[in-house]
Amino acid sequence: MQGCTEFEKEKGTANRKKKKAYNCFFIFSSCNWTCMHLTLQWPGSFCIGINNKTICKIPQTVQNWTIHGLWPVRTGHCCDCWPIYHSHLQEIEPELTQLWPSLIKGKHFFYFWRDEWIKHGTCAGCEESMGSPLLYFQVSVKLRKLFDIDNILESSGIKTSCDVSYKHDDIRGVLTPLLGQNYDLQCVTDSEGREAWIQLKVHLFRNQTLGCTKQEQEQNFDRFSWFNSTGHPCPKNTTIFYFPINYENPHEPCN
Repeated sequence: MQGCTEFEKEKGTANRKKKKAYNCFFIFSSCNWTCMHLTLQWPGSFCIGINNKTICKIPQTVQNWTIHGLWPVRTGHCCDCWPIYHSHLQEIEPELTQLWPSLIKGKHFFYFWRDEWIKHGTCAGCEESMGSPLLYFQVSVKLRKLFDIDNILESSGIKTSCDVSYKHDDIRGVLTPLLGQNYDLQCVTDSEGREAWIQLKVHLFRNQTLGCTKQEQEQNFDRFSWFNSTGHPCPKNTTIFYFPINYENPHEPCN
């Protein structure tokens, strides 16, 4: 990985160097992580969880589970001294556009990717296999393809519906052969009080294999905060809806 020391040498003024040195402290102090989460989001429920209903838009090309992020766990602040440019991702941009789109109206896909890189990728970059913007996003795409959630759900009879809901254990029964116990189901509550499945958080070790002890991966449910969302772990005492994507009315897909 190109560290912050190299960035200091490339920049000009002493003030810039001072600022870079300050920022570099965070990236190198945020490398002591063991686990990460591959978080996939379901577009059919995504807009339900956003309080500002006017900012959500599902592109017509989006039909499957998309990537929300690949997040090293318990890193604290990462680093804004490791820049990312659009040109870094041109090699895989077609795949990213399909698998990692922005669902926020007016937010260019690259700005979403840039935010994820700054918040999480710069910590992931401590690992050699993710030691550049391109490598980080390539790993994310590889993991999304490895965990082919769409086909597994479809082939097991877990299909989108406004009328049929599923028991928590039924969904886990489909996912566990692929993921073991290394995942969380996350939901939002719609205007009629129904629990709608919105995210799947897969627990991974630093080497991208499944697993993480509970102590290592335990973390507050705070990853919806960027969207000002009301997401929460899916309750086990009620059924869960897997809503279809509604492009015309995404924040109320079944109303």
